[in-house]
Amino acid sequence: MNITFVIDSYNDANGGTIATKRLIDELRIRGHKVSIVTAIHEDPSDPDFYKVPGFVLPGTEASLENMKFLFGRNDKKVYEKAMKDADIVQVQFPFLMARGAVKTAKRLGKTVVGAFHVQPQNIMAAMGKTSKRMEWTIWFFFKYFLFNRVDTVTTPSQFAVRLLESRGIEADMFPISNGIPVEYTPGDYTRPEWFGDNLVLLNIGRHAYEKRQLLLMEGVKRSKYAANIKLILAGRGERTEEMKEKAKELPVEPFIGYISMEEKLRYLNTADLFLHGSIVELESLSCLEAIGCGLPCLVSDSDYSAAPQFALDDRFLFTSDDPDNLAEKLNYWFEHRDELRSDTMKTKVLGEAAQYRFDKAVDDYETFIRNVVTPPAVKRIPAVSVKKSVAAKKVGRS
Repeated sequence: MNITFVIDSYNDANGGTIATKRLIDELRIRGHKVSIVTAIHEDPSDPDFYKVPGFVLPGTEASLENMKFLFGRNDKKVYEKAMKDADIVQVQFPFLMARGAVKTAKRLGKTVVGAFHVQPQNIMAAMGKTSKRMEWTIWFFFKYFLFNRVDTVTTPSQFAVRLLESRGIEADMFPISNGIPVEYTPGDYTRPEWFGDNLVLLNIGRHAYEKRQLLLMEGVKRSKYAANIKLILAGRGERTEEMKEKAKELPVEPFIGYISMEEKLRYLNTADLFLHGSIVELESLSCLEAIGCGLPCLVSDSDYSAAPQFALDDRFLFTSDDPDNLAEKLNYWFEHRDELRSDTMKTKVLGEAAQYRFDKAVDDYETFIRNVVTPPAVKRIPAVSVKKSVAAKKVGRS
């Protein structure tokens, strides 16, 4: 099938762009022709790359420069070239270029669907703002640019479906997981000596306000076992230096910095617990990678996050932005770290991971686009089965 993806930036800027790259790579391997319309492409030599101008929102310059993300501008001629032979057009982000892309696709008679990979809180965090009025305004533009212009939207989770529904969006919505990439599986790794008998907590992700790494550090600091907890905060971002200052307050110095892929897989296979405090997640790629290796996740119960779907039970949830509650959970797991390290725990986590494996996610996406381009006799397309998020029940309160 010939698929055109419209995405503002095509690189490793954020979870949405990374997930899109993985999906496109696999679709091409499976024989699909995929064209990419974007302001930034990590490989400009891609013969199916169609470039549009890019820009940065005022107030987000520093954050977006660090993330290497640009918003795309509309270019009708570029859209027409990219969509000319398309069977389906997928618009990944509800930003400025989405409106023009949808209009062009419809004028050309193409099937066009939207996607939900970003929340208003992601934009607000990049601007260092928190405001209900601003949140409402961003939602208004999201709907104006994309969600009220398409009949169908793909989402990475049931939580995301309910969030869109809570905002009055009436498009048909289909939850399809981003999937666990094939390399994230259990491996035979030796636990690093420097872990010792500490409770080893692993966090992987961009060092940013909404990811709440500073909150994680404060929770460790308040634990009565802080002197026996090793925290790994893998990644980099606009808050890295601030985190290094905060690290001086902990009795055991955390590791803060970039890690290689080899190190990442080693730590995912040998740490005791994946610690995830982010308040904004439509699925959470980092949690997917963790459970793919059999590592249990302790996650924030934020109203804006789907990550609670990865909590095996209430012992793996802590109250969002509450370092004292996080410290209590860390105290519990320090005292039960033998359970965390048991084969029984790993088997249970891997059982949960089975429904999110990447091959299944891409199979689900292929089924989805075939049904959208050539609808079955019964128009209703079965929604992909995804475990309901604990957080999804709380969407109505946001």
